[in-house]
Amino acid sequence: MAKVEGLNLRGSRWYVLIIVPKDLGEAYGFSRKNVSLGTSDRKVAVVAATVKRAEWMAGFEQKRREQKLTPVESVSPELADLMAQMVHAEVLATDDELRDDRELWADMARATGAPHTALLVHQEAPVVAAEDDLRGLDAAEAGALATFNAHLDGRAAIAMAGRNLAAVLPVVQAQARRLGLFIDPKAPGAKSALLQSLKAYRQGHQEKLLRDAGEVVETPAVVVPSEASKVQPAAKARTLRDAFDRWKTSGEKVRSADSIAACERALRQFEERHPEMTLEAITRDMGDNYRAWLRTACKTSKTASDRLTSIKSLLKYASETLQWLTLQPWRGISIKATTTNCRRPWSQSELATLFASPLHQSYELPTARDAGGDAAYWIPLLALYTGARAGELCQLQAEDIKTIEGIPAIVITDDGEGQKVKTEAGKRTIPVHSELLRLGFMEYVAAIQAKGAGSLWPVMRLRKGKPSDFFGRWFKDHREGLGLPGKGGPSLHYFRHTVRPLMRRAGFDSGTMDKITGHETGGSVGDLVYDHWLLEELRPAVEAIQFPFLKLRAVSSHRR
Repeated sequence: MAKVEGLNLRGSRWYVLIIVPKDLGEAYGFSRKNVSLGTSDRKVAVVAATVKRAEWMAGFEQKRREQKLTPVESVSPELADLMAQMVHAEVLATDDELRDDRELWADMARATGAPHTALLVHQEAPVVAAEDDLRGLDAAEAGALATFNAHLDGRAAIAMAGRNLAAVLPVVQAQARRLGLFIDPKAPGAKSALLQSLKAYRQGHQEKLLRDAGEVVETPAVVVPSEASKVQPAAKARTLRDAFDRWKTSGEKVRSADSIAACERALRQFEERHPEMTLEAITRDMGDNYRAWLRTACKTSKTASDRLTSIKSLLKYASETLQWLTLQPWRGISIKATTTNCRRPWSQSELATLFASPLHQSYELPTARDAGGDAAYWIPLLALYTGARAGELCQLQAEDIKTIEGIPAIVITDDGEGQKVKTEAGKRTIPVHSELLRLGFMEYVAAIQAKGAGSLWPVMRLRKGKPSDFFGRWFKDHREGLGLPGKGGPSLHYFRHTVRPLMRRAGFDSGTMDKITGHETGGSVGDLVYDHWLLEELRPAVEAIQFPFLKLRAVSSHRR
């Protein structure tokens, strides 16, 4: 049986995987799509997949053609008038072709399933060729065309009654392509222009009915300018700010508030040095000069590198996705960043200081708003005994703590509202460490679950897109209050660097440690997709995280 690329079975249904070309990824909003073929029969699926792939390939070519058109940023009244005239004329011109060419009407009627198509099967009259060329449609054919036109007019009437602008959009876009333009329905003036064209479309269909009744209705001649500039004002020179406004809402995934803010900081810095700079005016020489300036203007090479990278990203987006530039002029211009903040494990003395505070010795919860109540006690301990990221712990829901296979476990996922993970590897289940069980973590969870609370930390304030931000600020103040350094001191993230060496020294391999800490791991597709780990396999590695010098009492003992 023929082999079709991308054909795959899901359950009992066949699908075909469509890969979107890289140059069209932004336009479609995704890089691949599994399209259902609606059958469980492989023979049928092979044929359907071939047809479906051909349709998508044709669509890719059409999309490429559209991307080469000049996008209309706003529809002028002059362009709206011209488009309506062209739509009106197109409706009547198409009707002219059908009335003048009997075979064309017959072929079109059969292809579209027009009403009374059967009437078109007629006997050739014994007339001379010259007369046959001149006689036009016979009564049966004219009647079938009139019925078909009435059907189309009814659809146009329904669209007009409901002001269904989508009904006329394909016709408008087809006419716009004659002018070398592409009209974004969301562009200023586009909606009113589409309504104007819909009225012209409706008028054209009404006039076709008059023709069917024998009335004389001429097809208007429309003068189409050779240059779109005659009906559409020259587009405003584009800037990096224009590219940024499109970039921040585009892409396969929703961009985070932090990444948008970081890019805008870089853009503002660029605009301060080069105000009113158009995209076309940005040269490679300017990029080299800007790189040299950033090295002196930014406090660290990391900041300078990040700012330069942001501007380059906007230039790349303007060039490759929007095609506003023929090339990215700053390609290859970069700044090598020197790492100034190497993360490290917590030292034994730092851990002893942190957990000797009244918070962890007597369960004296802080009153600060950003401390999150009980979270101030449990999150540092959870980070210490799991190596989980601060954001993963702050966003935990009460239902994320479960007993699986008889083992208490923490399920880190992005299923809940507002939850996210850094990578797919971040979705994981971690056995609860015996020390956390001894301290009473599961009793705390049971109490929260009994209250029906959603969050595991009901009073914690979470920042959208960065759930650990407020808690992290409190933790910095907390450790400073204990005499530990604030700026540059051991943060919550340093716990990840603390637990991994302990597991490694106990003899556990990288794959096991990655499963616990949520790091991307190497290996074959089979290792990544099919090699499911049991909690019983992971528990020994978690239990290798030991800090015998810490002396903590169970939470219940503080409440007696």
